[in-house]
Amino acid sequence: MTKNSNLVKTAHLIYPFDLKKNINPWSIGNNIGIALQDKYKIKNYYWTSLEKIYPNKGDILIGHCHPNPHTIFRRSVKNINWKKKIIIQPYNEDPKQMSHLYDIIKECDDFLAICGEYWYKRIFTSKFKSWKKKITQIDLGLDVSLYPKIKKKFNKINQRKFLYIGNDYSYNNYAKNLTYLKKISQSIGENKFATIGNKPIGKIKHYGWLNLQYKKNLNIIKKYDFLIQTSNHDANPSTVLESMSWGLIPVITPQCGYKKEKSIFNIPLNKVSTVCDIIDKLQHMPDQKLKKLQLENWKILKTFYSWVKFRNTVRKIVLSKNKDKNITYTKKELIFFKKNYIASPNYYLNFGMILAILKSNVKIFIRRIIKI
Repeated sequence: MTKNSNLVKTAHLIYPFDLKKNINPWSIGNNIGIALQDKYKIKNYYWTSLEKIYPNKGDILIGHCHPNPHTIFRRSVKNINWKKKIIIQPYNEDPKQMSHLYDIIKECDDFLAICGEYWYKRIFTSKFKSWKKKITQIDLGLDVSLYPKIKKKFNKINQRKFLYIGNDYSYNNYAKNLTYLKKISQSIGENKFATIGNKPIGKIKHYGWLNLQYKKNLNIIKKYDFLIQTSNHDANPSTVLESMSWGLIPVITPQCGYKKEKSIFNIPLNKVSTVCDIIDKLQHMPDQKLKKLQLENWKILKTFYSWVKFRNTVRKIVLSKNKDKNITYTKKELIFFKKNYIASPNYYLNFGMILAILKSNVKIFIRRIIKI
């Protein structure tokens, strides 16, 4: 357990934080810290930690809440000294991803929901509508200087290629909807597709995990023309913004969170023939049109998906006055949340979850011993 006896107001940040790392999730944690560093001393914790924070009066708790009830956010949240308690993490409508928050959100003042506008607009009619008082949408940002414009030339008509970047851990095979991607590739031709991630998809060319900031790997990416994502439930994957910065054109389901941008092509769920028609049009689209889409995406990244905007939203919520935002669940809602939490890979009594927590805390202990 840790006890903070310093009288200076502290923001206790439970999010990956390392200014030497400029990729998510560290970019998110880093920018939360930067947003608050002039008002608070920043103290960082691992979200899997089993310790408990003892805050001074006026401190704030902000960060990612782990599903396990014995982890640091949940163990610390009920202390009366907190001035404000804020959850900040990805949001979508997948009950198995989100239901574990049903109890902790009642204890918090605000939920900064990292998600695209698609998901935020649906909250008021979704299974999570009881959370609407506490939710503020926050978009991801991107430092475009770290994702150079590498796509200078598109492949020839009917020879254009599609790249998937991501993973399929646990429920992600469902959430990322990779079975659908496999069907699309089989209908169009698997030689037009490739994947970067932890596992191959069918017979699609697979590069495995790549550090996307290495020049040799950027040379692979620039061979492709479009990013393709077929997710069922994805808050707003940062790979969409990264691909835009590189110069690839995103071809994604609205359920990736991005819907309003005209320079992003949305494809429907569970309609392979419709997707094939869209891809055929993209295969024959004039280069000039694709380059215009590139320019529009680069403009959007600079004006909308910026870390400055992200930090301003964080500051606004942290520095605002607390309001009465009590949540009351119906019996039906409680059954829904509990049932989906227990059925999810996030459930804390799953063997895999128990093992992951134990391994993580051993690593935390070793890191601290080394620093000492």
